[in-house]
Amino acid sequence: MKQSGHRNIGFGRTIGFGRTIGFGVICLLLGSLIVSGCSLFSTRDPEEPLTESGTFTQPDTPEQVVENLQAAISELNTLNYRRSLSENMIFRPTATALSRESLFSSWSRSQEEQYFSAMVAAASLNSGHSLQLNDQSLTLIDAGAFLLDATYVLTVNHRRTEIPVRVQGRLRWLIEQKPDGLWSLSDWTDQELGSSASWSDLKADFMK
Repeated sequence: MKQSGHRNIGFGRTIGFGRTIGFGVICLLLGSLIVSGCSLFSTRDPEEPLTESGTFTQPDTPEQVVENLQAAISELNTLNYRRSLSENMIFRPTATALSRESLFSSWSRSQEEQYFSAMVAAASLNSGHSLQLNDQSLTLIDAGAFLLDATYVLTVNHRRTEIPVRVQGRLRWLIEQKPDGLWSLSDWTDQELGSSASWSDLKADFMK
């Protein structure tokens, strides 16, 4: 388009000064409109989809770790779930689940990621997933560690008919500060509430 504009201005010079200016201005205006039109109709770079980025706040506080985990469950976001766990996370299942399921004897962050990915695959087409925490207390253990104690109701609307979509219990999350100053979940204890299926039961079911 710039080359075409230069040719028109050059042609204007050959037919006199007054006409050159008028013709050159018209060409410049037309060129500007064409360039503007190209800009208006050009495609924009697509925004990163929610399924890839999700809701995640840099965990500068223990509370943000909790919020990020709740968002990861609500959005079924495996990346953000993983980012909220420490490399050496420990999971302590309920007494019933531990006595029934041998897989908990060697449970690690790797198994935690496998269970969550399997659950996401079974629930990916549905909505209404949530982690509700009640009776929360966040206690300072030392300068780099907080303990969250709360009852929970976890709802995941998956398609596995043999597995419950809602479990409940009591959790104790030890949230620790890493050397880089950010926080993550490092130790997780699950406890039963009555005869209700627990989070431990859900994890075991999705590993089968």
